[in-house]
Amino acid sequence: MVAHDAEKNGFSAKKCSEGEEDLMDLVGGEGPWQRWIFVVGLLSALPDASHNLAMAFFAPSVDHWCSRPLDVNLSVQEWKVTGIPPEDKHCSKYKFLNYREIQEDQLKNVTFKETSKCSSWEYDDSIYKSTVLSEFNLVCDREWLISLSKSVFIAGYFLSATVFVHLSDKFGRKPIIALCNTIALVSAITSLFSTSFLMFAVTRFFLAAGVTGLDNIIYVLMMEVVSPKYRAAYGVGNGFGWVLGIMCLPGVAWFFRHWIYMQITLTLPFIVLLSNWWFLPESPRWLLIHGKSEEAVKIITKAAKRNRFDLPETKVEELISKTKKGSRS
Repeated sequence: MVAHDAEKNGFSAKKCSEGEEDLMDLVGGEGPWQRWIFVVGLLSALPDASHNLAMAFFAPSVDHWCSRPLDVNLSVQEWKVTGIPPEDKHCSKYKFLNYREIQEDQLKNVTFKETSKCSSWEYDDSIYKSTVLSEFNLVCDREWLISLSKSVFIAGYFLSATVFVHLSDKFGRKPIIALCNTIALVSAITSLFSTSFLMFAVTRFFLAAGVTGLDNIIYVLMMEVVSPKYRAAYGVGNGFGWVLGIMCLPGVAWFFRHWIYMQITLTLPFIVLLSNWWFLPESPRWLLIHGKSEEAVKIITKAAKRNRFDLPETKVEELISKTKKGSRS
């Protein structure tokens, strides 16, 4: 999915000349150096998938009813029998008399006619201890806000596809990877302290933009550091990161059952990725296209050494010469 979106938006590796197209053959085409970047790409796909589907567990369908009056001592079952109309169990309650004046043995015989809308709710916490739904009361007349939050998240995807694409082409893959990672991490942490649904939705918007940009740009970097004949295998392999992220999400939800702890767990990959950002290389193809041949050669030399592949000096000089001629033309 990420791969296809990236390519449709022109976010795949730039078309190079014949000499540049075989650039990675100088370091063996594929090896430990490329596999390290593949692992990073796999790790970036995990939070992309899990945060994308997280609202299904952040705001699951749980039983809810109008809150009990504070000045009475009724069990949940007694309140449901005496205070909640059977035709609208979730969003309405009876306009009650003073319960303190009613004896316990009279509760079942009390009949109320008028109803009113709930102003606050109680939630069944037998499965989930805390959810976004209960945190911001996204029920009854506010239930549509759940769908809105999902739409806001998708809007963040579109922002990523239109903005970070151009930033990556202009400033390089590596700095924009750091930018997207930071945006995703800060947004995910900020969402934990949301005091309103609006704040939560805004943080989800930037989280989507950051995590999608991170995943897409690392995918592009991965495609640019392997020879063309290995790209299909690397692309398919990267898709397993999405699969793993989706598979892990129900387990995380089952183990924690609290949306804040779920969010913290889903955010951990951002910390790992950011701590390993320093070891990521810039794309040699991007460097060559932008006339930074010396930096590109340094990276290629390190890659060849990591792959234990002989890099003839004549080929390096030939590559620099071709790059300079290509940039002048």
